[in-house]
Amino acid sequence: MTVIWFDRKEKMFKRTTPSPLFWGKEAELIPFSAKPGEETPHRLMLKGASAGPLIGILISKSKKAISGDRDFFIAIQQALQEKQGGLSFLFSLADISAHITGVFWDVKQEKWHRAMFPLPDVVYNRIRKREEESGEDFHRFTTLLRQKRIPFFNPHFLNKYDVYEKLKQDPAIAGFLPETALISDEDSLHAFLLTHKDVYIKPAARSQGYGIRRIVEGPCETWTFYTPKSRLSASFSDVWQEIGLLAEKETYIVQETVPTLLLDGRKYDYRVHVHYDGTGYRVTGIGVRVARPGGMTTHTAKGGETLVLSSREKMEIEKKLAPLISACGNALAESYGFFGEFTADIAPGNEGSFYLFELNAKPMSFDEPEIEAAKTRKLADLFYAVTGFLAK
Repeated sequence: MTVIWFDRKEKMFKRTTPSPLFWGKEAELIPFSAKPGEETPHRLMLKGASAGPLIGILISKSKKAISGDRDFFIAIQQALQEKQGGLSFLFSLADISAHITGVFWDVKQEKWHRAMFPLPDVVYNRIRKREEESGEDFHRFTTLLRQKRIPFFNPHFLNKYDVYEKLKQDPAIAGFLPETALISDEDSLHAFLLTHKDVYIKPAARSQGYGIRRIVEGPCETWTFYTPKSRLSASFSDVWQEIGLLAEKETYIVQETVPTLLLDGRKYDYRVHVHYDGTGYRVTGIGVRVARPGGMTTHTAKGGETLVLSSREKMEIEKKLAPLISACGNALAESYGFFGEFTADIAPGNEGSFYLFELNAKPMSFDEPEIEAAKTRKLADLFYAVTGFLAK
């Protein structure tokens, strides 16, 4: 272990030991200063003459200095300092030049500081806007990371239909997937409805229950069309007028409604947080979400509620889901590149079965404090594992 100091006046980090000390992927020399003064020390691990790990957290550009979950970013830095050491900093694509201008959390002073950093040992992608990941700046930066062999996760947001197409090729996963199709035209949607009678309509590139609809077969060639705030009985032509307009603006999928278990007549499912631990994908935490009475989605942002499980219940569910979770992590990595973490929305079915609804590459905060704490600890361990800064 070693210590470096931040010089607030020069906005750079310095070492106080005469021996050369390097950091970052390209082993940049940390300047020497015999007098750290009143500055805050930061603990780093040693790997030969290299100090680290230096972790870059890629965030969306914002008028504010920090875009995203500040408490989460602070917790990451606190976890690193409480464990073996390490320094994380936030930056956007606009902050990249010969060096990276980023901000970091000073654990002792409880303040954010701006500083210059070299290319980090690993980059953790927390960009919030899908359109940023389709831009030239993102492509240029990720190409640089590949050339420099800098670990980068998670690669990008996921598209529900693209993920479905990938996962259904895996025999270990296919049996857990509700049948899903792309909404391409009126006839194909009508055929899907006639086959399944009860379906959900979802945007392919959204999350948290945004834009969800439900269509259920009614009497005399009518269909009951549910939105989050209304319900109406209509002909298929009338339903298509609404769905067709939605599908013109963005890609939508249709998914069969499956017979999941209910809790007091309400839908519920599991939000499973997963991390790679250096050898495979393991469950970090399981949260339970229950829809409001008559609700279509269990997301708390749409009126869903949190249910607390006992330790025994969590262990039993985790054991049952472990093979599926492992297969999903491997399938994501094989299809898109390394995933250090993801979440899975899974619902219990009849006779001990499960249904996998979707996987998410940018996990949101959990309401359960114990899952949030475990999440940051697992991330710190992952940073050590992928950078080679391992405790002896």
